[in-house]
Amino acid sequence: MTLPKIPLLLSSLLLITACSTKKDIDIPDTNTTNPLVAVIQTDNPPPKKEPIKETLQELSGDFAGNYKLTEFIDYMHNYHEFTYKELYALFSQAQDTNQIVEPCKVRNANGSCVVQIRKGKWDRYKAMFVYERNIQRGVNFWNEHEETLNRAYETYGVPPEYIVGIIGIETAYGVNFGKKKVIDVLTSKSMLGNRREDFYTKQLEKFLIMTRQAGLTASELMGSNAGAMGYGQFIASSYLDFAVDFNNDGVTDLWNAQDAIGSVANYFSRNGWNSSISQIAVRARYKGNRFKRLKTGYKTKYSQYKLKKKYKIKPRTKLYYKGPVSLIKLHRASYDELWFGTHNFRVITTYNHSTFYGMAVHVLGQTVKQRRNGY
Repeated sequence: MTLPKIPLLLSSLLLITACSTKKDIDIPDTNTTNPLVAVIQTDNPPPKKEPIKETLQELSGDFAGNYKLTEFIDYMHNYHEFTYKELYALFSQAQDTNQIVEPCKVRNANGSCVVQIRKGKWDRYKAMFVYERNIQRGVNFWNEHEETLNRAYETYGVPPEYIVGIIGIETAYGVNFGKKKVIDVLTSKSMLGNRREDFYTKQLEKFLIMTRQAGLTASELMGSNAGAMGYGQFIASSYLDFAVDFNNDGVTDLWNAQDAIGSVANYFSRNGWNSSISQIAVRARYKGNRFKRLKTGYKTKYSQYKLKKKYKIKPRTKLYYKGPVSLIKLHRASYDELWFGTHNFRVITTYNHSTFYGMAVHVLGQTVKQRRNGY
């Protein structure tokens, strides 16, 4: 709406207070009175006039009438200087992903969806990522981007096989960047009562900032069911924190393989990767077929000496790493595999907090390396 006229000096002050701070701050309480406006109204009250309503575009589409989104649009306009026009246009096109039903690939005679599983939790998980076609994709990706992978190793100390492992797990080397629009996913999860709506609201904010900085079109980018993007499936906050312009073309683009390689390596480096530790995980030996004696998982840390002396658990091959190890259990159909995970294994799990994920990255990366070297 058009504000009543006020003195030039006070007008300038108001303009200054309305400027964006460019910082991550909470959405302001719209019920709080601006003290500067209160002073103006008290000391020099303007003449009473009928307010003239400013004509603004309204939300349409799946999110029409959503007050949370309207408040978010105000926030992005006031604190990050996005225009109302672009925001209303963007969100009026956004779709509610809760209404999108994933297709079923196999159905039985009564029409219900068939979920095909293999025995053994680890066997099922591993089979989703470590399979012949994906291994060959990894070899091809490594061959095509060998120079960039080597440069990332020299810059950040992360071996190529673990960057290759991450990208293979996340997107099958660019085959699957995700099937949903990121704007749809983040808007749905932040504005429609998701239990993690605060997290997704922050990701939506970062996503809009990210696309503006990179010169990308927010309405077109495709991602995962959680709004992750590019070869390495970074969420928006990770893009802003860890993504790098590794090909030096002036744009940080995670859909570009070179930038993605550098960004994954930078992520590991910033999260504590130790380049002097060459081993990630080593198979362990124990008595029996099922292991239940100790707590297992990527968060655990055990003395190798204690595991050997007290529990008779020791590595099957030479482990040069001398620090505390994570005890990793991989549940298979007829027995449990037990592994020792080093410090760098725990760094891998910062990418995805899962023991199985860390082992899948390790196994795929090592398998691709071996295939590429001819053994």
